[in-house]
Amino acid sequence: MSTSLSAASTHAPPAARDWLRRYGPERPHAAARLVCFPHAGGGASFYRRWAALLPDTYDHLAVQYPGREDRIGEECVGEMPPLADRIAEVLMPLADRPLILFGHSMGASIAYEVARRLQEHGRTPHHLVASSRLSPSRERPGTVHLLDDEAFLRELAAFGGISQEVLRHRELRDLVLRPMRSDYRLVETYQPTATPALECPVTAVRGDQDHSHPAGDLRAWAEVAGGGFRLVTLPGDHFYLASRARELIELLLPRFAPRPVPGGALPVP
Repeated sequence: MSTSLSAASTHAPPAARDWLRRYGPERPHAAARLVCFPHAGGGASFYRRWAALLPDTYDHLAVQYPGREDRIGEECVGEMPPLADRIAEVLMPLADRPLILFGHSMGASIAYEVARRLQEHGRTPHHLVASSRLSPSRERPGTVHLLDDEAFLRELAAFGGISQEVLRHRELRDLVLRPMRSDYRLVETYQPTATPALECPVTAVRGDQDHSHPAGDLRAWAEVAGGGFRLVTLPGDHFYLASRARELIELLLPRFAPRPVPGGALPVP
């Protein structure tokens, strides 16, 4: 039975209960934590199935941004620095075991910025997975978030980020517009002040039919991967992982194997 997280554990600080969701049993003795970051307009439930696909040696958590799903009444955060600051603060106490950060699309950029902050505080993640998103070294500004509602919705529909069913119902459209516009503003105004290399490995993943993000944009993640880099390509478009979650996880698990460190290896299964 799925549960929406009470926190990373029943003893976790209250902030974790605001920002993180769990859709499977708590695994207090897991060797590592996989934390997933949703795409623009997405919520934590996008990763609902993942807990059941992971070995029980992994604890699975998903980030819930303000302004969506069970946080719909909260103000969205449309700028990268305050959002990444807050999530890093929430994850800091959970770095008592290796943290693996997985971000899809916008979530990959947020995961990178969170990883930077964790590293600055001596809590470098064990691994970063960037899915369907260009490298921070290739960031480009955009203006889609400035369009009027009708033009903005047409852009979303063309990109595949909104269903025709939502477009047909004004109530659903209104619910989608606020978080989507905020997320687009976050992405299109995101300008990394620097792109320091992470000390952990980075794996970039893309769908082979994702024409919005060419392979070169994802291959550039190697520029911020101080611990090693690999590009993985799967069949599909920008949202390839919706139907290939099991295949993706099976491909990634060997990448999360322990890496040598002075005095031993991190206890990742």
